[in-house]
Amino acid sequence: VVIAGPYAAWLVYMWLRLQSGLLRGAVSATTPRAVLIVGTQSSGTTQMSRALANVGLEVGHETSDCSWSFARDGTISWMHGMRFMPGNATEANIVGLCKAFRKNMGFHPAAFGPPRLRCSYRATWDACWRAECSIRVAREWGCARRNDCETPFSTSLLQLRHPARTMESLAAKFCVKAEDAPHFDFVSVAAALWPEKRLEAWRAAKCFDAVGWYAALYARDMLDARDAGEIDGVYRVEETEPCAVAAMAGLAGNKKTRRKCGFGESASSQTIVPGGVETKSTAKGANERNRGRVRVEIGRDVRSA
Repeated sequence: VVIAGPYAAWLVYMWLRLQSGLLRGAVSATTPRAVLIVGTQSSGTTQMSRALANVGLEVGHETSDCSWSFARDGTISWMHGMRFMPGNATEANIVGLCKAFRKNMGFHPAAFGPPRLRCSYRATWDACWRAECSIRVAREWGCARRNDCETPFSTSLLQLRHPARTMESLAAKFCVKAEDAPHFDFVSVAAALWPEKRLEAWRAAKCFDAVGWYAALYARDMLDARDAGEIDGVYRVEETEPCAVAAMAGLAGNKKTRRKCGFGESASSQTIVPGGVETKSTAKGANERNRGRVRVEIGRDVRSA
């Protein structure tokens, strides 16, 4: 009873808020959303998700499943960048990503929507979820270029952070020593995303080489998608407040966001009214998990493209 009571209450709450349609319309996997923001891990996506929530928006972090997550306005995620990857998913991509569940990488097929194979949410990972993962990766990979993504987003944005700060954060999360390779889960996912660089090479790389390759390859593919017209805009997280992101996303007309940000009544995606909510820089100087423990210095300043 002690366990069942709170769990039942949570189920009722989620049903009422997300699935019943009584308070706000229910959103299925195929329902259009306002915005998808992609950015590599450690680019400040967690902080931006929280900042957007503070101005009244439901932008899910690493999930677009609106049955169990508050993501009805959009999603901010590294893994949803798969839709902008070149070509179609290869066997190496699928096997590498779906062979095992790697919790600290934040990748799970349930993040994209209800499982087609009706896998049980009570099991974190089993044969059903592996099969579901294979289906999901094959479907999501490159779907923006094919124009057949299951979940449509009106606007797609790329969030960039200074590469040195991104590398510091990744190193703090996944490396024990600078002279060693990052955690096996990190290099396994990296090798699955870019199998042209074999797993052995990732495992042989020192920490900062590996995290640098990862950040550079992700940015390369996303910027290529921007050049191809698949990503609508790019912003630097250090310089961009959540109200500006809301405007870029076409969400300036949201009633609560308009009030929080000081947007005018006729605010549009192109209108930003100064004097809105006071915010600090979204991306902290020292990442929450880094706390200044790791510092990368680059000979000359590197700015996001």
